[in-house]
Amino acid sequence: MMQQLRIREETMHPVSQAESSGVLIHPLFLGMRGCPGRCVYCDQDKLSGSSGYDLEESVARVREFVRHHPEREKQVAFYGGTFTAWERDSREKLLRGVSEVCDARTSFRISTHPLYVSEEILAWCKNWNIRTIELGIQDFNPEVLALSGRGYSGQEALEAAYRVKKQGFELGIQLMPGLPGWSEASLEENRRILAELKPDLLRLYPLIVIRGTALEQLFNSGEYFPLSLEEAITQCADYYPVARRAGFRIIKLGIPSNIDPAEIAGGPWHPAFGELVKAELAARKVLAIDPQEQAVTLSRDEIRLLKAHGGAALQKVQDWFEQHS
Repeated sequence: MMQQLRIREETMHPVSQAESSGVLIHPLFLGMRGCPGRCVYCDQDKLSGSSGYDLEESVARVREFVRHHPEREKQVAFYGGTFTAWERDSREKLLRGVSEVCDARTSFRISTHPLYVSEEILAWCKNWNIRTIELGIQDFNPEVLALSGRGYSGQEALEAAYRVKKQGFELGIQLMPGLPGWSEASLEENRRILAELKPDLLRLYPLIVIRGTALEQLFNSGEYFPLSLEEAITQCADYYPVARRAGFRIIKLGIPSNIDPAEIAGGPWHPAFGELVKAELAARKVLAIDPQEQAVTLSRDEIRLLKAHGGAALQKVQDWFEQHS
């Protein structure tokens, strides 16, 4: 006799990983500043929906951010470009201006390139109250990196990550599923390295094809095939067990939603990509039970996610349960 799938709601609403960090982030986007080259897929200005930054405007925004959160731990985060490869005078001018409106509970977070975190640069970062360094590694596999024009090897990327970690910074890693040349073996390599490295943070940006990039030419010629949306969801969800075992947090899924969709030529972009991944995780939680079990306990958010976006995740669960009951 076929049993009916029953889902119970947890009596206590769990705190999410993002909430549990307790640090408020105020982002400032710097566009392409400091980038040593142009990767085949990249256009930071289109990704952020901005053509750069205005120092006076940035300082004003940070002042309001700090004023509204005097009792909270905070970070001003500089995203886009390659912060530590930017001219030293320019980045110090920016930090100096922003520092003037920060309080004692505000530190800095930067995103940068693995080749620009030498011991000297890291000492400079400490002097400027930079606490978190995110490395745009994108992939640890050397062949994938070469095809993407990253300019470094997987070993160099790994050494940079360990250098940042050794110096006591909070370490973030940014990976980009779906790069040219990826394979199941390269995915496994990335997961294995993360399990050993144990960074503090991970961002996952499935590759999309932006108009005007070299990648668009490869896409149009049939030399590059982007991930489907389902493939991207699956690959990102597969990092969660790694993160749980190694003790790091996944803090971002998918590219910024403020990109103009007209600038996307192909790839797994969705304005709520993170929710789709979390819905997949909720579905996997249900699918992990014994088929003869009559109930599974989920949080309120997990139940909402199963039902969201047309209820595709919930239908997937129901179909599986009916087949195995």
